[in-house]
Amino acid sequence: MTIDTSKVSIKTSLASCFGRNFQELEGANSFLEELSKHAQEIHINENCYIFKEKDPSDYIYIPISGVIMLERSTSKGSRHVFAFLFTGNLLGLSEFSFYTFSARALSNGTIVKINKQLIQSIFERYPAIAKRFHEFTNHVLNYILDQLFIMGQKSAHQRLAHFLLDMSNRIGHGTNKFYLPMSRQDIADYLGMSLETASRGFSSLKKKGMISIQNNYRITILDEAALHRFADD
Repeated sequence: MTIDTSKVSIKTSLASCFGRNFQELEGANSFLEELSKHAQEIHINENCYIFKEKDPSDYIYIPISGVIMLERSTSKGSRHVFAFLFTGNLLGLSEFSFYTFSARALSNGTIVKINKQLIQSIFERYPAIAKRFHEFTNHVLNYILDQLFIMGQKSAHQRLAHFLLDMSNRIGHGTNKFYLPMSRQDIADYLGMSLETASRGFSSLKKKGMISIQNNYRITILDEAALHRFADD
């Protein structure tokens, strides 16, 4: 179905993608009008793929709700997880004619689906919106580069500490309590470690009094300062 850009959930998602004041940009109202006519709001179910590696890269997507994991398989059959996406994050943008990774929903949710050629055509007519869009994609690239630096410089347990602080910021929204929507294996594959190492890392941080764990997925950061010191040591 087409999207209703007046809905609070869609407004929130677009504001996260383009910036909270993007509606003040030149051409924003016309851009939203075209988007409402041609984009689609799609419901996704937990564990379903939005697209798979090697599928034609005809669309880009913006999550409205839910959590999406980006993963890539190696020729030997192993898996690398390289991103977890939330409301307002962008996925599917590719310079190739096919996707170089797969996107799988970790929870039920909804996404905005936009034809790639259509949005490129719209951007040509609304340069201020296009500029803002590319600024935010650069932010995403910088975030990925920061993650690569952390992966290369920190120990396994320090990487886990960084991950929990990042999730607290992205999921906890200013609180120290949050629910992890991804499995321990997903986290291990994201941080480049074995499942056993990830499990030992959680146990170690809990033993040090930095976090508490309920039901494997509900995390409370008990000593944020100590967790920061450990992660950055």
